[in-house]
Amino acid sequence: MGSLFQNSFYVVNNLNAILYGVELTLYFMTLRQIAHSRRRLPMDKFLVVFCTALLALNTIYWTTQAYFGQQMWVVHADYPGGMDAYLADNVAVWYQTWGSAAVSVSNLMADALMLYRLYVIWDSTLIVILPGLIWLGSLASMLGTLYEQGRPNGNYYAGIASQFGTAWNALTFSFNVIVTTLICVRIIYIGRRLAFSDEGTRAYTGAVSIIVESALPFTVGSLAYVIAYGIGSDVAIAFSCYSMFTAISPQLIALRVLTRRAWQREHATQFLTTIDFSQRTDDTAARAVQKAEFELDKRQLHASSSTNPSVSRTSDVPPMMESSKCGVEDGLVK
Repeated sequence: MGSLFQNSFYVVNNLNAILYGVELTLYFMTLRQIAHSRRRLPMDKFLVVFCTALLALNTIYWTTQAYFGQQMWVVHADYPGGMDAYLADNVAVWYQTWGSAAVSVSNLMADALMLYRLYVIWDSTLIVILPGLIWLGSLASMLGTLYEQGRPNGNYYAGIASQFGTAWNALTFSFNVIVTTLICVRIIYIGRRLAFSDEGTRAYTGAVSIIVESALPFTVGSLAYVIAYGIGSDVAIAFSCYSMFTAISPQLIALRVLTRRAWQREHATQFLTTIDFSQRTDDTAARAVQKAEFELDKRQLHASSSTNPSVSRTSDVPPMMESSKCGVEDGLVK
């Protein structure tokens, strides 16, 4: 690990500080919303506890990363061999493992919330089976990563720990891609079928709903990190700022739930019932239009027959009699 890693580590510490400020703002907005809520649901209390736990875990992660940078660049600036030597000798220090464990648990908690939101939006238990299995696989690989990283001379970026880390990041990324795609598809599908709806319905099917409900920023950020980490690039540490979204994305979902603008289980049934009703209404209207056009054609034909009797009589003659009549007339002429 050279100067590129050192610069990337410095950049990500600053990005994490900015995102931590965003997270704090969202957290206090959540507390303010629950304090002014006239009707509190059991889910509201759970979300406050859940968001508080995520904030605590991300605080541990951010402070340990910042403290390690201070030790490496300031306190031990004259370390024998320089910053790279200090990093190699202390990468498995206890508080670094503590910070990694905190952000890993935060990641798993955020994924568990996304799994629940997938179930709510689809209102189906079958849809969560595959993501649930991937979540269990990511849990196992995370435990392997933390064990190998915390061993003496362990290194998250080298050896067996990096292999477990690659598996964990790949599974986490796959989980988020699948869940994000399924949530986006569901919301877009219902939104297009409810294009006739009012503003109250669009609050659940608009662009903001898609971005927040699907945790899209977290998925996009994890994509960049997984690619850089998988190829062994020193820049990968710079993209690890996506870890802060393990708390930011759930905070945004919590805010939507507390403002009663998030999806609930009954919304899926309600919207699908509305879609089914609108389809039947459209079919009934189409049949009514066809019937009206048929009746209009009949009246127009009857009116034209009344004004021109010859047309009526001619039209009443069957085709076979018409042809025989023409044959007789031809014989008389001859």
